[in-house]
Amino acid sequence: MTESVPDTSGSPADAVFEAMRRRRMHRVFTSELPDADVLERLVYAAGRAQVARPGIRHLIVVTDPRLVRTVRHACPGFVNNAPAVIVICSDLRKAHEVMGPRGVEVVTRLDAGAAAGYITIAAPTLGIGVCKVTSWTEEVVQSIFGLPDHIRPEVLMAIGIPVANHPKPVKGFHPDVHHDLYGQDWSDTR
Repeated sequence: MTESVPDTSGSPADAVFEAMRRRRMHRVFTSELPDADVLERLVYAAGRAQVARPGIRHLIVVTDPRLVRTVRHACPGFVNNAPAVIVICSDLRKAHEVMGPRGVEVVTRLDAGAAAGYITIAAPTLGIGVCKVTSWTEEVVQSIFGLPDHIRPEVLMAIGIPVANHPKPVKGFHPDVHHDLYGQDWSDTR
């Protein structure tokens, strides 16, 4: 399947599709900490992502080098040298009150993934690189950041200024697209 981006003919949507095209998971960063206003814009992006109910999403912006180093040592998936981290968390107590068990086990994770996605799309427009960290233990991350039991860490986003000319990403991460029913190839309909 070839990558096809809609022709937006210079419309404002063009900038969104360009940000999607430039989206990468970076693993090599400069040691320079991104400016506070850049981190604030990433927080804004995470806050613009859908959330089922207000008061459930919590973000922790981590810039203390000691904490970042602790995360790097405690989380096997933190295979980069990013100088900052944004931890996306969910308030399980609040989620359960307003949405029940499905809200806790499904909806909060979807909402946290959306926040991570918004950060990932916003990053290249700000000259920032990100890397979603996927291998870590919930209890360890809760302990590092002093999270109460009802606040669950959902996603760790490594944040930094990417090193120029680092290796290009692997191509080919395209989903299998079906049309109407599983097994009917979408490309056969176009």
